[in-house]
Amino acid sequence: MIKRLLPALLLVAFALPMRADFNAIARAIDGHRGVHRVWVPGLGLARFFVWMIQPKGVRDFQLATFNGTEDVDPREMHALMQSNIDRGFTPLVRVWSRKSSEWSFIYARPRPNSDRIELMVLARDDENTVLVRVDVDATVIARELHEHPRNVSRIASQ
Repeated sequence: MIKRLLPALLLVAFALPMRADFNAIARAIDGHRGVHRVWVPGLGLARFFVWMIQPKGVRDFQLATFNGTEDVDPREMHALMQSNIDRGFTPLVRVWSRKSSEWSFIYARPRPNSDRIELMVLARDDENTVLVRVDVDATVIARELHEHPRNVSRIASQ
């Protein structure tokens, strides 16, 4: 019996790390001094609906919010993200304000054998710190940005 279950367990163990980079980053941020992850009610249900409906080309997402990041150096958060992000991600945006506590780090990687792209975003404004992983259809996003180039923030919020 164990000999039959072992291959199945190994298969599951190697299939799960596709999303391990999000969890590794979230754990690293949560483990930073004074920072703690905030539970978001209904997130699992929202994720299920995104899988079913796929609004504006979004196939999947993961989200984590954090408290206690007011005094955290953005370079520390960038180093945490950079050291825990999975292979294949390329940095697209790395910015922080010297005058406020706002910062953003965006990484992307293409999905193998697909027209999809995976984005990993860690951002902080004056009130919130959020880590988001989004699996999007690159052609839908490109079409939306081409047709409505000035509505980038509206598209991103959907």
